[in-house]
Amino acid sequence: MAANAKSKLIWLASLAILFVLVFCAGFAFFYTRQQQSAADARRGVGSTLPHAELVDEANQVLPDAALHNGRLILVFVAPDCGACEAEAKFLQPVVKQRSDVPFYGVVSFGEQATALRAAQAEFPFKVFYDRNFHLAGQLGIKRVPIKLYIENGVIKKAWGGATTDAAKQAEFVSWLEKL
Repeated sequence: MAANAKSKLIWLASLAILFVLVFCAGFAFFYTRQQQSAADARRGVGSTLPHAELVDEANQVLPDAALHNGRLILVFVAPDCGACEAEAKFLQPVVKQRSDVPFYGVVSFGEQATALRAAQAEFPFKVFYDRNFHLAGQLGIKRVPIKLYIENGVIKKAWGGATTDAAKQAEFVSWLEKL
């Protein structure tokens, strides 16, 4: 009888150790993805915005001068992205507060016409397609949403991930008010 109880105890201890290991591995994976998203956003801060090939639904190219003169915010998004939908809801009222600072959406994934139509329906600002993943590729952006604040062609500030946390929303709105 003691041998049977001992084997059950060993089996339960092994199961508990396995559970702890799986939990720790999952936490490490999630934390690493969050850190990578933030690192992706910060990667270009302080550098000049590279040449872009952004086109609208009429296949008209947005001139580089529009991106290199004055202040603007680029929001990198993707169709069928839950985090991007959350970002769109957050940005709806925010964009109206600062109509003097242009916001442009940048879609780098999916079929051009379909992706533009989907993004344009969600976001309260003009959305462009990043032809051939040109701009996002040069910036090393692999995850969305990411917001970049550009001033006279220089990336001054970046935010990675959806702004869903109330404190981060307040921080972004406060920053935008002071801009």
